[in-house]
Amino acid sequence: MTTPTAGSLYADLSRYYDGFCAGVDYAGQADFLLRAHGCFGESGGRDYLDLGCGTGVLLAHMQQREFTVSGLDYSRDMLDAAARRCPQAELLHGDMAALDAVDRYDLISSLLYSLHYSHPLAVLSETLRRAFRALKPGGMLLFDAVDKRGLQGREVVSQGQDGDATFTYRSGWIYPEPGETMELRVAIRREQDGETTEWHDRHAMTALTFDDLRARLEACGFDPVFLERDFSTLRRWDGQSLNVLVAALKPLPAPTAA
Repeated sequence: MTTPTAGSLYADLSRYYDGFCAGVDYAGQADFLLRAHGCFGESGGRDYLDLGCGTGVLLAHMQQREFTVSGLDYSRDMLDAAARRCPQAELLHGDMAALDAVDRYDLISSLLYSLHYSHPLAVLSETLRRAFRALKPGGMLLFDAVDKRGLQGREVVSQGQDGDATFTYRSGWIYPEPGETMELRVAIRREQDGETTEWHDRHAMTALTFDDLRARLEACGFDPVFLERDFSTLRRWDGQSLNVLVAALKPLPAPTAA
């Protein structure tokens, strides 16, 4: 068995990433973004940015829905794949907390809990501030989030094939209470011709409550609307579930007196 060095996971496996995410309904996510944009957005345009865009699958779906698309990701290997899939997209390499744009986008998304990668809380707040500044007045940031009370015991397992190789992907959150840090643990196994290769990686992510998240959004100037994390419908959060979609709106300027 060969175990590559931690940290090489996304570079080593970027070509297999779509297989790991085969169960993700990107078309459903794009339809949800379109509905939410139509329901809440007031900026009047269709300039779109995906934070943590990965290999660009969601970008391609949003482009099909007549948005002008841009994507940001920390992994150059992921961005290379996104460029092949969506050559007309503007692709940005870097950290979410370093996003440098002003009044540029009508819609920004960060799904699959990617905003939690902004760690620690001070960095998450900076990401939110940067996103607010990057939106046009009336624009919207839409992302999913988990309350830190709902972290323990969550594991995702999926399998995929690439030729005669079988991949098994496991990921789960660990939250050693108390504090602002949760850990995403990822393990990937490739079995081919009787040989097994494993990759292991860990990522520190930000843990917080929804009350804290709301306060940080409002401190940036957002008007946040918490929704159920259900991409098949558009429903207000019931206050009970520990996973939400947040539509954070950048208000239009107040009308000036005549």
